[in-house]
Amino acid sequence: MSATRRRGGGSAALLEPVRGRPRPGAACTITVLVYRGVTTVEAELPAQRIADRTRGEIVFVGPAAGTYPGVEPARPVIADRGPGPDHRPDVLVVPGGLGWKLVADDPAISTWLADAADAARGILAISTGSLLLAAAGRLAGRPATGHWLAAQTLAELGADVRAERVAHAEAGRLLTASGSMAALGAADELADLVNWSR
Repeated sequence: MSATRRRGGGSAALLEPVRGRPRPGAACTITVLVYRGVTTVEAELPAQRIADRTRGEIVFVGPAAGTYPGVEPARPVIADRGPGPDHRPDVLVVPGGLGWKLVADDPAISTWLADAADAARGILAISTGSLLLAAAGRLAGRPATGHWLAAQTLAELGADVRAERVAHAEAGRLLTASGSMAALGAADELADLVNWSR
């Protein structure tokens, strides 16, 4: 899982990059939006949980294919591809992170995010990831939650902000979670939804 490097006579653990998980014959595709400053635990764990329960594969989409620095914990995140109309996820996961604002202002990402959310059977936005989904116009008038410090911005983007750990919209197809722990329960809900809708 990790290697060790020496720096100034000491050692520090290097965490392995967060990356997609292809699965031959996968029953569904879980697509995760990644970007510079994404929260790695939010990008990795909920998607893994959904993939394990649905026999799905995980694909990371970034502003372009390549490696992005992630935070909490600090780990590189590898995007398999950039946004494009040819990729339609079964489940869309939108993690939060320090770099959410730069991504929200990227028209290619916003367009792809709106289209991917329309096509997906299930959507999960976590923490400030809710702001990305709202900036793409997908939370207008819908119940939503996210990082508590971002509640006002979420409301300004048109969401019906709820002080809940998980907010449900579109008959449970669209879930927003306040943080990584709440996202794990929401991931289980989405996995059940995907399995039932087959």
